[in-house]
Amino acid sequence: EMKWSALRVALVGVVGVAVVASGLQNGAALTPPLGWSTWNKLKCNFNADLLLVEADALVSSGMVAAGYSTLNIDDCWPLRERSSTGEIVPDPAKFPHGMRNFSDELAKRGLGLGIYTAHGALTCQRYPGSLGHEVQDATLYEAWNVSFVKNDWCWHNEPDTTTHLAAFNAMRDALAALKRPIVHSIHWNYADTPAPGCPLAASCPIPDTANTWRIGGDIKANWASIVKLIDTDTNLTAAAGPGSWNDADMLEVGNGMTEAQDQAHFTMWCMLASPLIAGNDLTNMSASTQRILTNKFAIAVNQDPRGQQARLVSSESSDTSTQAWVKDLASPAGAIAVALLNRGVDPAKVTLNLSDFEATAYDGFDVWAAQSIGAVSGSISADLPGTSAAFYTLTPKAYVE
Repeated sequence: EMKWSALRVALVGVVGVAVVASGLQNGAALTPPLGWSTWNKLKCNFNADLLLVEADALVSSGMVAAGYSTLNIDDCWPLRERSSTGEIVPDPAKFPHGMRNFSDELAKRGLGLGIYTAHGALTCQRYPGSLGHEVQDATLYEAWNVSFVKNDWCWHNEPDTTTHLAAFNAMRDALAALKRPIVHSIHWNYADTPAPGCPLAASCPIPDTANTWRIGGDIKANWASIVKLIDTDTNLTAAAGPGSWNDADMLEVGNGMTEAQDQAHFTMWCMLASPLIAGNDLTNMSASTQRILTNKFAIAVNQDPRGQQARLVSSESSDTSTQAWVKDLASPAGAIAVALLNRGVDPAKVTLNLSDFEATAYDGFDVWAAQSIGAVSGSISADLPGTSAAFYTLTPKAYVE
């Protein structure tokens, strides 16, 4: 088994290409961030009152208690123009009492405020971006008690990669100069502009710039999109660790896929140590969506303090329709999480051979059934319907007897 040092080699999606990454040491996002974003369901149609209804639903659904700690306002929250002094101004029609007041209301509900910007002159919806105003904006974020900043890829039209990185790094530095850590989450345009050491069209982790970085295009609420992002993330395992996470994009749980697909989607985002940023309708959430999003055992795998992203151990068919994934856990020694994934549409048996792992016998726990499966040795298998996954944690028997 490979043992990663503090300097992680961030493998990208092309054989033989690597970037050595030390990670952004700003004290933020030591485990993957959990929250809820306005974008998937509300787009630009929100105001403070509506968002406080959503915040109340985060509380009443048990999501705050499960660890979802921020309400992230995406694009469209400010006025179209900055003030005469260059400050960005929250739209008074949406936030009549100001952003600090709104942040204080979230705090009463146990939530932090997440805010949106872009690395260019404009955001994707053509509101003011942070280019040239990074320090000014970061100072306001601190005054508003912001705890999470999404820094998007929009309206920065220079062709040179270094200018894009400089813009993202300017916000990184502005946030780092503040008195408390704030998560810096970026949408790096992974395919169109190569980062240093990474070729065009390869997903490039840049952990010296951000706590989380998007690895692919925008997620969609369909199985093909989920599988494509899993494939993009497969070779990026070494880039992940405390303070540095491959972001597979916002969750689509509850947005139209089948219950089995939602559960498999959440399984893999937990295994891949991706940020868990929900994007469903909180005020009209089904019991199954609530069950998936608040499963404490699944979230514990995502939040495991070892900070290791799962690795693909086996693809058991020529078309990789069945896969076994393993994530090493912090304790006890030798404990692992296992995902058995059926990517195809037909039922299939998926098996993980345990002979190459440290322990000879394990005590197994089914994450979704929330119950023990007893002693496990030799292998672990599941008969799965199409587009679904099984999710287990395995603890060496020496620690449970």
